[in-house]
Order: sequence, then C-alpha cells, then structure tokens
Amino acid sequence: MANSNTKIISEVLVNPLSRIITEVGKSISETQQAMDRNSIDTQLAIDNDEILSQYDIQATWHHIPEVELELKMALTMKCKEEKDSKGVIRGYRHILHAAPLNASYKNYHEYDVEGASTVKAKFVSIPPSSQIVSE
Repeated sequence: MANSNTKIISEVLVNPLSRIITEVGKSISETQQAMDRNSIDTQLAIDNDEILSQYDIQATWHHIPEVELELKMALTMKCKEEKDSKGVIRGYRHILHAAPLNASYKNYHEYDVEGASTVKAKFVSIPPSSQIVSE
C-alpha cells in the first residue's frame, strides 16, 4: 500500500496536458532569456573594461533554434462542470490530463507501460513580428 506522501506527489504530477506543454514552453523561454542576459552582461563587461574595450570584441550570442520533446505519459479524460452565473450546471467541458510515466507512477497505479501514450511536441523559434499592434 502506498503511503500518503506518494499519493500527494502522484496527484501533483497529474495535470492538464495544456499546462504541461505550457510549462515546457515557459522553461525554454526562460532559458533563452538567461542566455541573452548573459550575453548582454558579457558585452557590458567588455565595454567597461579599459583594455578590452580598445578592441572590437563582441560577446557571443547563443540561440535555441528548436526543441523537440517526446514524453511517455498516461492520459486520462476528465470532465469539468460548466456553470452559469447562478451556479447551475449547464454542461461539462472535457479536459485531457496527463501524468509522466516514471517508476513511482507505474508502481503506485500498477500501470501497464505498454498502454502509455507518446506525446510529441516541437518548439521552434520564429522571428519577431515586424508589425506593431496599437490599441
């Protein structure tokens, strides 16, 4: 029998698939921002150095052109109640939930790994929009 800590961890790992993919995208973006910040800091250090600033030295910039992701997951469909302004249930919205497959999940739920789903995603950087949207 699994202890309550395992159950809590298992429940935390089960999230809507959209949230999992969004978090991966945010992580990639944060990584790119950190690399950009490092390049800016390096360039500022070069520019502010009395000796290095005399040469045409430019900081190296790194770019993540794309990230391919393949996850083995247990997928389940859950329904969420849709209520009107009076709190009356008007229908149900289906939400796809996913849990990453690891040893803990497999053992706790006695999950057959052969029934796992493979979720593939590809994140690709694109040039920024040249159009400015004014409101």
